[in-house]
Parts: sequence; C-alpha cells; structure tokens
Amino acid sequence: MLVKEILSSVEVIPDPYVKSVTYAKIGERLAKAKNKVYKVAFLKAMETAKSIEDPATMFRALLSVGYSMGRAGLKSSKRVYSHVMEDSRILPKPQRDVIMRLASLYMLALGEINEAITYALEITNPTMRDEVLLTIIRVNTRMIEREKVKVAYRLRKSRLALDYMISEPQRSKAILEVIKAHIALGSYETAVSYLSAIGDPDWARQGFKEVLFRLRYRDVLGHLLEPLEGAAKVLIERFGSDFQYNLAFAFALVGEGEEAVKLLRQLGDPELMTKMALKLLELDNNALPSFIGALNEEEAEIVGKAVMNAILEKPELGNDDIVGAVGKSTSSEEVWAKISRYYVIRGELEAAMKIARLIKSPELRSLIMADLSHQLLKRGEVESAIDAALEVKDERFASILVAEILISALEKELEGKVRLWNGSGKS
Repeated sequence: MLVKEILSSVEVIPDPYVKSVTYAKIGERLAKAKNKVYKVAFLKAMETAKSIEDPATMFRALLSVGYSMGRAGLKSSKRVYSHVMEDSRILPKPQRDVIMRLASLYMLALGEINEAITYALEITNPTMRDEVLLTIIRVNTRMIEREKVKVAYRLRKSRLALDYMISEPQRSKAILEVIKAHIALGSYETAVSYLSAIGDPDWARQGFKEVLFRLRYRDVLGHLLEPLEGAAKVLIERFGSDFQYNLAFAFALVGEGEEAVKLLRQLGDPELMTKMALKLLELDNNALPSFIGALNEEEAEIVGKAVMNAILEKPELGNDDIVGAVGKSTSSEEVWAKISRYYVIRGELEAAMKIARLIKSPELRSLIMADLSHQLLKRGEVESAIDAALEVKDERFASILVAEILISALEKELEGKVRLWNGSGKS
C-alpha cells in the first residue's frame, strides 16, 4: 500500500523533468527489490518525460529514465537511448552535442563501452567529442589495471576510440592511457611504440617519464632501451633540443645515466651536464651516482667540482654514494681535495686523511692537512694533530701550524688548571 501511495504522491511535483526522474528512480529501486510495481513507475516516467514541451529537456529526461532502467537491469534502456539518438537530430548541433555527451557518459557509467563510443561519435564538436572519448579510454584503463576482466575487449575499444580523436592535448592524453593499459597487460614493446605517436610536447614529456618509471617498477626497463631510444629520436625530431634535455633528465631520474649522458652530448653544450647534475642533487640525489658514472674524465672533473661545491655549501645533500661516484669518476686532485673537505665537515677524519694522503699537490695537501690538524686539535687529539701538520710539505707553513697547535694545547691545559684553582679557592 505504501508503494502505491508514494507513486501517487509523485504527481504533486510541478516540474515535469524532476517528476520524470523521480518516477524513474523509484522504478529502479522497486525493480532491484523485485517489486512488480516497477513497471508502473517506469511507464509513468516515460509518459512524463514525453510530455515535456522543450525538446532538449525532454531528451535529457528520457536519458535519465533510460539510465535508471539500465541500473535496474532492463535491456529496454538501450532502445530508449537509440530513439533519443535518432529523434534528437531535430536539435541544433550545439544542443544535440550536449545530449549525446550525456548519453555517452550514462552508457559509460552502465559499463556499456561500445554504446558509449557510439554516442560520443555523434558529437560534432571535436573538442567535446575527444574529451568524452578520453574519459571512456581512462575508465577502460582503470578497469584493465584493476580487474583484468575482458581486457582484450576493453583494449580494442580504447584503440577504436583513439582512432577517432584529433584534438590536442586530448589525443595525446588518450595515447598515454592506452600505453598504461598495455603496460598493465605486460605488452611492453607495444606500449613503447605508442610513445612516438604523442603529438603534444608537454604530454610527450610527461608520458615518456611516466613510462620509464612504470617500466623500471616492473624491472623491464633495461630490456627496452633500444625501442625507447627509437621513440625518443622521433619525439626529439618533432619537438627539438629543449625536449631532448627533458628526455635526458627523465632517463637520469630512472637511473639510466648512460642514456641521459648520450642525449646530452648530442646537444653539444657541456654546461648542460653540470646543470643536470645539480638538478638531480636537489631533486633526487639517489639518481646522481649513475649519471656521474657515465661521464668521461673531462666531463667528470667539471661536474665533480660543481657537485662537491654544492655539497660543501649544503652537506645534507651529500651521501657516500654520491661522493664515492665523484671520486671514482675523476683523477682531479682538486676534486679529491673537496671530497676530503666534505669528510672533515662530516667529522669522518680518518676518511678525510686517507684521501688527503693520495693527493700529490703540495698546496692542496697542505690545505687539507691544516684543516685536519685543527679538527683533530678540537677533538683533543694533540699528537695526531701534530702528525697531520708535519705532513704539510711547506716547511714554514708546517712549522707555523705545529706552533699554533702547541700553543692552543697549552692554553687549553692552563685554562683547565685555572678553573680548578678558582674552584678550590671558593671552597
């Protein structure tokens, strides 16, 4: 009895669109509850929708009714949509485009991918059409990544939708979605082959980086460097040298230093090596050792100096892997001196001493040993401080340094005794 009262009460709703939608929602809930009165509710929903005078509003109401019918599991919902597609041709194109967009999104929400594409292709505005197709492809990709059900069918439909897309950056975004779907399925080479089809430079840059990280996560990146190089070449020819630098940075970020350095060398600007190394140091210093390890001796000396200068200014940016990579990449004693200085700052004096003893330049070795002597003295290790000072090659400098150490040690000794004397005097 209550159900019939609710249905009869819907009649008091003055707005015919709201009335139609309300009947449909009641019908949906009744159908799910297996209450046969749902047929009455849907019949009233259809009648009310068709009574709406404004054609665009009527079609919107019919689509909403059809959506509720679809959610209720009624196959007749597709017939409602088919009639709307045909009958709505009387509308001006901009109005009909809005109706077809709504029809497509409703069908997508019902999981009817094929129908969603069909209605999207009825949209005459290319930007609106491609936005809807992109939405369809994105939903498909999420379903492929999440459920792994009907994946071949879904992927085929995504490709079909992509074939009709012409607007940018929507098409490039859609290509990236198709790439992600292929990676989710393990079709890695096919995924990489789609990269060269991206037509928007910003999405090409983002897409290439995302693909590299996804392939690294799946531990297959090393097997796909050749096709990735091919795709990179096509994109670089299309977008130019700035894009090449960005691709090099993407390779560097995923630990492919050789690929990054190779692309940078082609640009012919040595300063770009330093620029990239410093950027990696700030953003992701874990990627830096691989990049430094790919440099030749000349490049490594220039980059090593810049990196160590930056680390000496902000020691928290450094770590043993980075500093070790810098040291191994160059025989420059100036760079080694900076590494030794880094270890002094860190308080790792034994490591600093070990590196300092490898340096043959009297000037550099003297500076390091002087620094070490002062640090050892601060620790109270007077004998070690003197030993370090005596390794300074310049005899006059060494003599002055030892003298300073001895006087400082004496002052500390006397200062301690004065404090003791003052204390005993008070007692």
